Amino acid sequence: MNSELLSLVLDELIPTTSDGRLPGAGTLGVGAVVEHAVTGTPELGQMLTLGFAALEGLAQRRNPDGFGALSRSARVETLRDLEKAAPMFIPTLLTLACVGYYSDERVLTALNGDARPPHPKGYEMEPDDFSLLDGVRSRGMLYRNC
Repeated sequence: MNSELLSLVLDELIPTTSDGRLPGAGTLGVGAVVEHAVTGTPELGQMLTLGFAALEGLAQRRNPDGFGALSRSARVETLRDLEKAAPMFIPTLLTLACVGYYSDERVLTALNGDARPPHPKGYEMEPDDFSLLDGVRSRGMLYRNC
């Protein structure tokens, strides 16, 4: 997979915010998350490789130098064309991009989120209501001791 092309596409899918507070996904380095996902799932890698090849083919119709040489508006149009040609490519790549992007500490901090796992600080939970199991318990033993 071409890392430079991946970074350019990610910056189009999740671009830099207009105020510059949040970088684009490619600029942030989310491509590494996508590449890591591909190493563990060969089918995913094959689908993305075919999608990027189709993207470059579409881009070269607009400019022989490929996707990187296109203007921003031409990149968006090329990605829209790709959505029609390979409908699973963009949603799959966007899902991976969101996982990497919104788990990055810099993004969470910029969004005023708490860059920590939910536990051990955790969230308040209702106490368990074991009376919900009364119906199951009243049926008696439905198995044999071994």
